[in-house]
Amino acid sequence: MKIKMYQEPGHSRPHFHVDYGPYNHVAVYAVDTGERIEGNLDQKYDKAVSAWAIANKPNLFAIWRALQAGELESAFVKSLSAL
Repeated sequence: MKIKMYQEPGHSRPHFHVDYGPYNHVAVYAVDTGERIEGNLDQKYDKAVSAWAIANKPNLFAIWRALQAGELESAFVKSLSAL
């Protein structure tokens, strides 16, 4: 499972994408609530990703802001807890 966040001008709601196995962008989750807002992911993983997002909310917001400002996200990535 991979968590990806992109610089996405025009996307006002902070979010991240989830890749699962060989599939890219199987689901999209909101940073503010941890809810899945697009796609499908097995229920056991869905709950884990949502809980992870809530636990990492401040750091995910920091990464989103950095990316949208054109900054490097690497300084923040190290602060995320494991999924």
